[in-house]
Amino acid sequence: MAENHLIHSKDERAEIFSILSDIVSSARNLAGCSRPMFNGKRYVSDSELASRLSISKSTLANYRLKGLFGYYSLKGKIIYDEDEVETYLYNNYHPPFK
Repeated sequence: MAENHLIHSKDERAEIFSILSDIVSSARNLAGCSRPMFNGKRYVSDSELASRLSISKSTLANYRLKGLFGYYSLKGKIIYDEDEVETYLYNNYHPPFK
């Protein structure tokens, strides 16, 4: 039984390979941005959390001292459970006054 093969022009093949290249590039970017999960949880460093919240690292240290949310200290590296931080932010959200 003969199979039907589509014959693409040089331009069509170039476009296909360009799209594939974009897909590979996007996949590599996503792999670089993703964080590993441990027991279904994601953790964020103090530098990254300070950047996300638009606060200084010293303000974040003050939050730690006040016990606003938990953290882990691994040989000088501070990490936070993303879910715990999001829960804290959600519970302390105050809608704008209108």
